[in-house]
Order: sequence, then C-alpha cells, then structure tokens
Amino acid sequence: MWSVFVKDLRVFLRDRNALAFALLMPVLVITVIAQGLYRSDSEDRRPPLVPVVNEDQGPVATTFVKLLGEHADVREVSRPEAEALVRDRHAAAAAIVFPPKLSKRYFQGVSSELLLLTDPAAGSDLQTVKVLLLLMDKDAAALADPFAEEKITLREENLTGNKLEVSVFEERVPGFALMFVLLAVVFGTSMSMHDERDSGTLPRLLIVPGGFTRIMLGKLAARLVVGVVQMLGLLLWAHWVFGVSLGTSPAGMLVLTVACVFAVVAAGMVVAGLTRSREQTLPLGLSVVIVLSAVGGCWWSPSMQPDWMNRVAPAVFSTWAMRGLNDLILREGGLAAIALPASVLFAYGAVTLAVGMYLFRLRHAGR
Repeated sequence: MWSVFVKDLRVFLRDRNALAFALLMPVLVITVIAQGLYRSDSEDRRPPLVPVVNEDQGPVATTFVKLLGEHADVREVSRPEAEALVRDRHAAAAAIVFPPKLSKRYFQGVSSELLLLTDPAAGSDLQTVKVLLLLMDKDAAALADPFAEEKITLREENLTGNKLEVSVFEERVPGFALMFVLLAVVFGTSMSMHDERDSGTLPRLLIVPGGFTRIMLGKLAARLVVGVVQMLGLLLWAHWVFGVSLGTSPAGMLVLTVACVFAVVAAGMVVAGLTRSREQTLPLGLSVVIVLSAVGGCWWSPSMQPDWMNRVAPAVFSTWAMRGLNDLILREGGLAAIALPASVLFAYGAVTLAVGMYLFRLRHAGR
C-alpha cells in the first residue's frame, strides 16, 4: 500500500502543470465567487443611474430630484434620451417622468401621475429603483411633502416588452441552462481530444486523407450539435415545467443557441490546447466554467457584482450570451435584438477556436 501511495504521489507531483492548476485555480474561483456574493453592499459600489425627465421644473419635482439624489445617480435628460438609456443601452433599469404642471396641480389639490419607464429584464436593478421610491416617500413624509398625502401616484410603462414583471424562473433558469451547457460541452470537447490522444486514435486520424484541421472541425461539429440539442432541451423543459417564456422569435432563439454553443465549443478547444493531460483538464476546465458563469451573470444580476467585475464582464462571451437570452426571453425581442450578441459570440468563437486548434496542434500533433 505504501509503495502504491508513493508511486501515485510521485506521478501527480511530476505533472507540474496539473499541480499548479489544482492549487491556483480554486483560489481564482473562490475569489470571484466571494467578490460576487459578498461585495454587493460595499461602499465603493456605484449608485444606480436613474434618468429623470423634468417636464415640471417646479418645486415638487425639484424636491423629488433632491431626495432621489441622496441615494442614486440622478441625471436630468430629455424623454428620448431617457428611453434610450432604458430601452436601447440598458444603462438604467428605470426612468422617471415628471409631467408638466405637476407642481401647479399639486398646490391646487389635484392629483397627478408620475410615469416610471421600466426595463423589467433589469431584475434587481428595477427593484432597487422602486425601493428608492419608497425611501423617498418616507423622506417626503418627514418633510411634510405632497407625496405623503398621496396626491401623486405612480404608473409603470414597460419599454422593452409587454410584461411589467418577470418571474424568478425567467431570471435564473436560462443562466443555469447556459452553465450546464458550459460544463457539458467544455469538458466533453477538451476531454474527448485527450481521449483520442491517449487511446492512440489521434495519430491514426492525422495520417488519413483530409488533414488535421478538417478532422478537428468534424469532431467539434459533433460537439456543437450535441450542445445545441442540450441547450434547447433545457430551455424547453424550463418552459413546460416552470413556465419560462421562450420569447416570440423561434428563429432568434435557434440562432442565439447555435452562437452560444459555438463559443462554448471553442472555449473547450482552448482548454484542450492549454492542457497536456486529462488530469490537467479537470481543474482548468472547471475553473473556466465557474469564472465564465459568475462574471457573465449566469447566477446573479450584474447589479450585484462589484464594479471591477462589471468592467471585465464584456470581455467574456458568457456576458453576451446572457444578454442575448435576456433580450429574447425577458424583453421579447427578435432577430434584430440579438444581432449584436450573436455576432459577438460567433466572432469570439471563431477567434478562440483558431487559437485552441493552434495550441492543440502545437502541443499534441507532433507527439
């Protein structure tokens, strides 16, 4: 038993890359998860952006803006700019519109209505704005403001779809579906490459007519098909069991799913190219999946993440995958809505696939 123990330990320690991945990757993963979970209430988080359309320009709107400015980044803009910030740029979860003659109507004792332009897909960001409105209501009551007398009511208008609210399943299940596909396809792709090499199949495949690139593309195409079926199956299951909307564009969903899985397959190829053995694949692949899931927003809303993570997020493809899924499922968009996310995913997949195949060929083809 002692001999077997010593032998296995020596074999493990001999693989320095596997040892480094096993020790360093968990540190990276724990750091990312801890930052995402426990830095959400830190003082260095930026306050939420709340565009304000002040068509009143009276004392009531001025008081409202002053109170809101104590908790949020208030920006007075025009109505078209406010709608663009919420609907097109997704920079704000909601915008507030103060109607003309609001102050005059209040002092005459006539009720008025504030308009809240919302993006329900923003999830917790929108809830934060609504909580701020409640806080202002209390502050206004303390100042004997008109809001305390219910002379002003609030009306919501969804700028990105037909629903005023989305369910927690619609917010979370697509992210978990993407994470599962990441797990299955990244490990499936990278490990299958090493299995071919370890079993001796790869050298034989490389000498058959067709060449290295075509053989690899054929193998990866099979992984792409399996991943697409898995992701569509998960989304359909979420639709039937949890009532998750699949949006109004089946073509858009199919295109985005193919783009997502293509980028995931490419990531798996990079993992295969960076690792020398099956043992190295496990810690590196798992770390890649967890970091991409966390930074890309598969587990939580971007508003819960620290600022540094939001700045890094656009550089990872999972962020664009989640943006496309949200555009289809939560905002009920079509092909035009996912044009940018899908283009980024295809471009990312093409570049990383080329890098992964180059690394794998450089490391293994000549062995």
